[in-house]
Amino acid sequence: MQPGILVRSRLNSLGTGRLQDISYSDAQIEYFVSVGERIQQSVPISSLERVILQRHTRCYLWSEERESWLIGRIYKWHDDDRRYEIDLPDGKFCYAVEQDIHVRCNRPIDDPTEVLILRGHETPFFYDRRSNFFRCLIEQRAVSRGMPGLLSASIELYPHQVEVVRRVLEDSIQRYLLADEVGLGKTIEAGVILRQYLLDNPTGRVLVIAPKPLLKQWQQELEAKFYLSEEIDWLTIEDIRSTHIQFQPDFLVLDEAQHIAGMAVSPDSAQRECFEFCRKLAHQAKQVLLLSATPALNHEQAFLAMLHLLDPMTYRLEDLDGFKERVRLRQDIGRVLLSFKEDASSFVLKMTLSKLKNLFNSDERLSLLLNQLETILQALQVDSEEQSRVIRSIRTHISDTYRLHRRMLRNRRESLEDVLLDQSGVIPRVEYDEDERSLIVHEYLDEWRVRALGMKNDPDYQDWQQLRAVFLLLFRASGTELGLLQELISARLSGGVSPTLIQDFGEEAELFLKTPLFPGESNILQTLLDNLQQQPEFGDRIDQLQVVLTTLRTKNGDRPFKAVVFTSFSYTCQKIVAPLKEAFGQEAIATYQVGQSIDEVEANTTQFLESPRCFVLVCDASGEEGHNLQFADWMIHFDLPWSPNRLEQRHGRMNRIGRRQLMNYVVFAGADVGDSLHDAWFQVLKDGFKIFQESIASLQFYVDRKLPDLAEALFESGAYGLKQSIAIVHDEIHREKVSIDEQNALDEIDALEESAAQYFQELEDYDSQHRKLKQAVEGWVYEALQFKREFQDGQDQNSDDIFAYRPSLKGRRETLVPVKDLYSLFSSSFAETGTYNRRKALQQPGVSVYRIGHPLLDALAHFVRWDDRGQAFALWRHEESWPSSEGAEWVGFRFDYVVETNLSKLDEVLQSHGWPQSNRTALIRRTDALFPPSVETLVMTTGMQPVTDPKLLEILQRPYSQHREPTRDYNLAKDRSFVLDEFISQDDWEYFCRGTRSRSEKLLRERQQFRDRCQRYATQAKRKLGDRVEQLRLRLERQAQAHSDSLLAQEYELEKALSQIFVQGILTPAIRLDSVGFYIVSGRLPKLPNGEARPQ
Repeated sequence: MQPGILVRSRLNSLGTGRLQDISYSDAQIEYFVSVGERIQQSVPISSLERVILQRHTRCYLWSEERESWLIGRIYKWHDDDRRYEIDLPDGKFCYAVEQDIHVRCNRPIDDPTEVLILRGHETPFFYDRRSNFFRCLIEQRAVSRGMPGLLSASIELYPHQVEVVRRVLEDSIQRYLLADEVGLGKTIEAGVILRQYLLDNPTGRVLVIAPKPLLKQWQQELEAKFYLSEEIDWLTIEDIRSTHIQFQPDFLVLDEAQHIAGMAVSPDSAQRECFEFCRKLAHQAKQVLLLSATPALNHEQAFLAMLHLLDPMTYRLEDLDGFKERVRLRQDIGRVLLSFKEDASSFVLKMTLSKLKNLFNSDERLSLLLNQLETILQALQVDSEEQSRVIRSIRTHISDTYRLHRRMLRNRRESLEDVLLDQSGVIPRVEYDEDERSLIVHEYLDEWRVRALGMKNDPDYQDWQQLRAVFLLLFRASGTELGLLQELISARLSGGVSPTLIQDFGEEAELFLKTPLFPGESNILQTLLDNLQQQPEFGDRIDQLQVVLTTLRTKNGDRPFKAVVFTSFSYTCQKIVAPLKEAFGQEAIATYQVGQSIDEVEANTTQFLESPRCFVLVCDASGEEGHNLQFADWMIHFDLPWSPNRLEQRHGRMNRIGRRQLMNYVVFAGADVGDSLHDAWFQVLKDGFKIFQESIASLQFYVDRKLPDLAEALFESGAYGLKQSIAIVHDEIHREKVSIDEQNALDEIDALEESAAQYFQELEDYDSQHRKLKQAVEGWVYEALQFKREFQDGQDQNSDDIFAYRPSLKGRRETLVPVKDLYSLFSSSFAETGTYNRRKALQQPGVSVYRIGHPLLDALAHFVRWDDRGQAFALWRHEESWPSSEGAEWVGFRFDYVVETNLSKLDEVLQSHGWPQSNRTALIRRTDALFPPSVETLVMTTGMQPVTDPKLLEILQRPYSQHREPTRDYNLAKDRSFVLDEFISQDDWEYFCRGTRSRSEKLLRERQQFRDRCQRYATQAKRKLGDRVEQLRLRLERQAQAHSDSLLAQEYELEKALSQIFVQGILTPAIRLDSVGFYIVSGRLPKLPNGEARPQ
């Protein structure tokens, strides 16, 4: 290797440099940062490799003749004379040897003023487009609070999900339990958090553990909405014991975590091993997400185990009694908070104030807020807006400080009225059996029940108590396809059990057979069996289902129609499918049933979703959990399960976020008689539980407690007993909800809290400006860098729809990015088809959203920070309203500064507190929320004074135009830069550039508007950070009474230090010059070479 050649070292990331000298085994390399800056570095000779410049590589040549820099692009290498052919502006070209060519290294330019000083600036065309694009990037970073993983995901934005994501991602400790109720999008929240984690840590290892039936859905959701596939490792709960994990994940996700937590104290050693495996993974992982909708009340053991996975020091498995007491105390606080609402009367508020002061007498922050509210309530004229704000602040403070676990986030359906459709007006369509055998079944079952009740007083029959369970099975089997009842009766009469019954009834079938027949029972059952074996005159329930489906489909007209048919039994599912396929065709029916593999389930559900010919999905009990079916039109209950919780699970498949219409139900309710058992059960579900009008997800433990009472009422009093239970159930549910509200008052997050609501509104407003976003990005990527757009087949290229950006490597319009950068920076984005309109992305699977976080925009952001095009410019603006005499020109500078929180001391603080550097990105996100980054512009005269004249500023704000009539702009770069000497001599040029640049930053910091903004945000930050520190102090004090928590103490000390540097960093923010320009405004034309006055 000879000095002067271009090389690259494998030991640094600086890229291309020039070999200056060789000394023994080391080489001295000069790196060209800009025309005004070069750096030297010594590297081992063995690390060097020769660089051959690729086509379109920007290069710099010093012209001795012009005494200025020439900027061009490599066209090709000529091997015969060892020279590069270089394209120059205006269609010119030249040849140069390698030793005369300078190529910028990978280090961004620190200060573009140096480029302007050495007159290496380029056309304002680049500046305008780069400036708009760069401002767009900063705006997106500000509005998303540094969360591009949220902004670029192909998801509908909902306030409660955004608030969950924000809380997690702004926390330096990301170990959370996402506890939203069913159907509110926990998977979406987890997907955003995972996407952001992998954007921040591309080499991080993520492991998702989920139940086997949900695995495929997880994979599809993460790939379709978050573009994650190969980045994730997967494991099913069922395969934990048979799978050996070869790595320790950095980020662990446990879905349906209550199942794993329940294994902690299982009598089954295999299950305890599974829990121990997950516990080790969770305690060693840096980040953990647990997903579970299970509430703490009545489920303390499993809930403690879940929290133990997050925080083993605070939540010890052996301290169940202590945890139950914390749950009870939480309910006491929740009971007070329930009445403490914005619409409460002054009397109630004053009473609650007194209770809160007694409960939290050592909480200084809360005492201050309570005193503020007390002052407001005592005023002659109450400020209702301020009163509401303070009440919200009090509730938020108590919730964040005293919740069961501060990193447990829970949203409830009842609190999200705007997210889920109000189902209160839904009236199910009821179908009574036309099969005449249903009446016979009704009569004989009732006779069986009465005769069985008589056994209570028969001293010779010792198994009376088991007859209630036997009757319950007969009741359940009589509410579906009657063949199952035939199987059940035959088994009881013969004493032999079939695999069908074991599959559908499990251990209950064994009890059913073991319970002895009571006297006279065999005659009743045999007579009933004989009747069941007769063919129905008017068809059975399956025939009736065909009629219902045909009717609903006909009423739907030409619109696509989808119906989900649910049955509780795999036997019935198999019986339904064959006749439906015969009636409507094989392609019309899909199934989801026990025994199918994951691939078979996915194939069937995909067929139901995507095929216009497939309009029915028939599911047994296995379809009640897992898949999201909110796109379907009708849910048909071929039979009603005994547990309302299972019915809730069915409804949760369709009644989810994203559903655009009210639920439509068809319910088969048995025989059409006044004392029908199945119709009575339907009435209990409809009017007692109100399950068709509202969710009972939070009532699962009440349901489990209540079912034995309902089974007894069914057995003892038949239909009458069930109907009498309706009012009781209704009243008990009301009381249960009050208790649940008390429990959740602390743990439920408030997405409507002022700062959360404001943040979401800003995010949604900005996201809706997709045309403005497109214009800003396309100005740089399409017009300046000359990427091309490839539209979908048949799409109008003038529409604002869906397309991909691709490099143009041939023809007159080639992409102005070096080939090596195209493949190193942009290659992953070329496969992405996207749109700026989020609605379009949601309507088209596989279409991404063009926002920061998208591979293309991230690559462009990286490239634009390095690329010097557009960072410096000079122009002559011909303005006819300006005086045309020489000497009347206005001459000055423009400076664009990026302003953000000064975090120069952050690394020092993290190191001094022993905190991982990997948490730095979360802390930067938090500062973006406290002090949104911005771009500030100052226009300065050559006298180094700021410009305030509105007319002049309006002239300078206009975009660069070569063709504006009657006036236009002239690029003063390259061979036109001599025009600058007419106003500032070459000897003074550097002085004016440096002096004005220094003065402009000083004036920006002194500007009253700027100082007010910094002070306003610093004051808000001081309050928010102070609240956070105070909450940690209170938790630390409470936990110190029980045990020491070194991690919490460490976090408390860190937060105190961070609070100081964040507030100071906002008061005196970091300011970086992004671009600089020089203007000449005149009423005359510039004097150009050869007397020409034409734009460039």
